[in-house]
Amino acid sequence: MSGERVALRLLTGPTYEIVRRADGAVIGEVECRADDPAAGWLAVGPIAVAAGQRGWGYGSEAVRLLEAEAKAARFRADIDAGNGLALYFWLRLGYRPARPGEVPGGVSRGIITMVRVGRSS
Repeated sequence: MSGERVALRLLTGPTYEIVRRADGAVIGEVECRADDPAAGWLAVGPIAVAAGQRGWGYGSEAVRLLEAEAKAARFRADIDAGNGLALYFWLRLGYRPARPGEVPGGVSRGIITMVRVGRSS
């Protein structure tokens, strides 16, 4: 999968490397799981971008690539309730906190589940 400035390369299982297209450097990793927590969902797991590469939009581009390739109508990301930067990151991508009962299986204490409904639903 490739976007304007980054590409995703499957590493193992649900983990993709984030590769900068300009020079082929691996600058991070992102996880995703299809049909989690239920059919039609894509759960985006931890995103890790190397120090010195953060703040340039690479993580956002990686999420958009995952969403574009996914056969999902709904997207979710779980964040620690005390992580304001993560909250801001997901809000900027158009995600919002899940409503009570919106996500199958519920939400863990101390976690905010961020959701976005895809354009096709």
